[in-house]
Amino acid sequence: MIRKILRIAGFVLLLVAGGCCLNSVLHIDNYPGKIWLHRCNSVEKYREKHPRYPNVEIDLVFRDNQRFDVTHDIDTTFGLTLDSILAESLRRGGGNFWLDIKNLDATNSRQVLSEMERLCTTYNVSPKQFILESPDWRSLSLFTRRGYYTSCYVPYDKPSDLERAEVKQCIMELRKVADSHAVRALSFPGWWYPVLKKYLHRPIDLLTWKHRTTQFEFFLTPIGWKMLNDPQLKVILIKDKGKFHR
Repeated sequence: MIRKILRIAGFVLLLVAGGCCLNSVLHIDNYPGKIWLHRCNSVEKYREKHPRYPNVEIDLVFRDNQRFDVTHDIDTTFGLTLDSILAESLRRGGGNFWLDIKNLDATNSRQVLSEMERLCTTYNVSPKQFILESPDWRSLSLFTRRGYYTSCYVPYDKPSDLERAEVKQCIMELRKVADSHAVRALSFPGWWYPVLKKYLHRPIDLLTWKHRTTQFEFFLTPIGWKMLNDPQLKVILIKDKGKFHR
């Protein structure tokens, strides 16, 4: 009798798991406006993934030659400028771009603005098609005033690694950023999402990334669906390495 019950329970669990997997598969690529591609740092990857992900995140360093270098690390270069990806986008019908600018600060913000305006003119892109991200939210205020969509990068450790008083201090600092209206959004790793939703209490846009999570994995989780259906959360970056990831 016990064996029979166990077999039935196992069969039911198998059906449930299969149904969840099927549901996840059916939703893949259905939300291109909200689910963007994380770390699209090569023309080859952009070209490969553009049919599925018209909107992408790109890591950038602003160099002394007044151009954006497409790279995740300041001390590394592949000799690829942002022009190359925007030119490819123009050929493929365009899209939106989350630009993670690693070294934006008060010393180069005017030069960065000049370069952004050149790129918009050259490649027929609106400032509203960009998300400009930096932890230096004060420097981002210049771009916000010029019509760019800006986001303050949240640099804190995982909430689970912080003391309660430290988490409270982080929230107070982010409230200050939100109240300043210097930026349009806050961007953060996915583990900060539940904490911010519970404690931030500010009407500012939220952006996040689940960079170790594929779309299939994302749609399997309750938190994934909560994020997807949250109108305050505007963009979710997802992992899809493809053949040309770096």
